[in-house]
Amino acid sequence: MREFSKISPKVWRSKRFRALPSDDARFLLLFFLTSEHQTSAGCFRMPDAYAAADLGWPIERMQTARQHLIEGDLLAFDIATDEYFVVGWFGHNKPMNASHQKSIVRVVSDVESDAVREVAETELHPALIPSTVETLGSARLGNSSYMTRRAS
Repeated sequence: MREFSKISPKVWRSKRFRALPSDDARFLLLFFLTSEHQTSAGCFRMPDAYAAADLGWPIERMQTARQHLIEGDLLAFDIATDEYFVVGWFGHNKPMNASHQKSIVRVVSDVESDAVREVAETELHPALIPSTVETLGSARLGNSSYMTRRAS
C-alpha cells in the first residue's frame, strides 16, 4: 500500500476528466488514483466486489462508472485478471530514484494481463531514469576506455 499519490490540481481542468458523463466516473477515477490497492506503478488488481465494497456502491454502479473511464481513455482494465492501470500515471508519478524505478519495473512486469501491462510499459518507458553510463554515453567521459569496459 502506498503512503500517498500525486494528483495534480489540473485534474479539475482536464478536458478528459470534465468530459466524463457522470460524477460517479470522476469519483471512481479519484478512487483508483488514491485507493489503498494502488501501487507505485499505477497498476493493481482489484475484483469488482472489493471496489464496490470500498465505495459502498452496488457492483453494477461501479462497473458502469468504470466503463466510462475506459471509454474516456483514462483507465486500462482486463476483466479476465481484474487488473487495472490508471492511464497518465507516470505523468505525475515518475520514478524518483534507481531503487524506486527498479520496484516500479518489477510491479509492471508482474502484471498478468498482457493488455494492461503493455499500456503501462508504453507509458513507463519515457519516464525511466537513464543509467549513468547511458547518460554519459554521448559525453567524452562516457567513451573513455574505463567507461567502455564498465558497460561491457
